[in-house]
Amino acid sequence: MNISTSQVQNVLKIYGRQFKANQVQPKNEANAPVQADQVTISSDSRVKQKAVAAAKAAPEVREEKVNELRQAIATGTYTVSNEEVAEKIIYRSLVDKLV
Repeated sequence: MNISTSQVQNVLKIYGRQFKANQVQPKNEANAPVQADQVTISSDSRVKQKAVAAAKAAPEVREEKVNELRQAIATGTYTVSNEEVAEKIIYRSLVDKLV
């Protein structure tokens, strides 16, 4: 099979027309309106922001709880069940593996 030069030229012309038709034409930037970027915060994000702000505002140490526990330990009335200790150990171990 022989392919002539005119056949190749015809194929290139067709390809060139299709390529030009598929190209995105650049907009005239001088006439295009400029829009400012906008940020929209969802209601869930607002709730999270408030929760984080409340956590940051809260004291790191709850003095009344610490004093209550100190007094219970000093008087010997502070008790923790074995089940609670085991549960916390297992829970912490699972969380550490997942995170």
